[in-house]
Amino acid sequence: MQSYLTKLNATVRPGIDGAGVKHLRLVGIILALLGALAILLPTIATFGAELLVAWMLTLWGAVGLWFSWAIRPVPEWRYGFAAFGLLFVMGVALVLFPLAGIAALTVLMMLSFLMEGLLSILFGLRSSAHVSNWGWLVFSGLCSFAAGLVILFGWPWTASWTLGLMLGLNFLSTGLSLVMLAKPARSAR
Repeated sequence: MQSYLTKLNATVRPGIDGAGVKHLRLVGIILALLGALAILLPTIATFGAELLVAWMLTLWGAVGLWFSWAIRPVPEWRYGFAAFGLLFVMGVALVLFPLAGIAALTVLMMLSFLMEGLLSILFGLRSSAHVSNWGWLVFSGLCSFAAGLVILFGWPWTASWTLGLMLGLNFLSTGLSLVMLAKPARSAR
């Protein structure tokens, strides 16, 4: 009986020169470059991330409001209208008050990094018997977890640049781990 991780190994590594490995390497390189840029310009990356989220929530809310209004004959349209209205108001608030948005997003990022770190470490350790480069998953998880701890212990004084720096470190470590997973390695069978 094949386990999920054995199937994962077969799909991630269809062959040394397979298209999947090339795409994995390309995604890793792009993430690593974006991460390096965010590390070099953390305040700009923080502000950019906040604005991106703010405008996406605003757009998502506006489209959802339009959709909810369009389905008025359906009795549940009011629930959708209320939910999308809340998203729209949150997005507009983040656009109008970017410093508060940066603080809120920094807290959410801290929680995300801590959870992603733990899950990556656990997944890497579980896959050690099936994937030869499993250590890179653990490395990525440790980097994510450390990023979450830095945000936690530096709060609130470092919020203006921490989000951009931590996003950069996370993108860089994830990108490097994907590049290393795409490298040919001995089989773990």
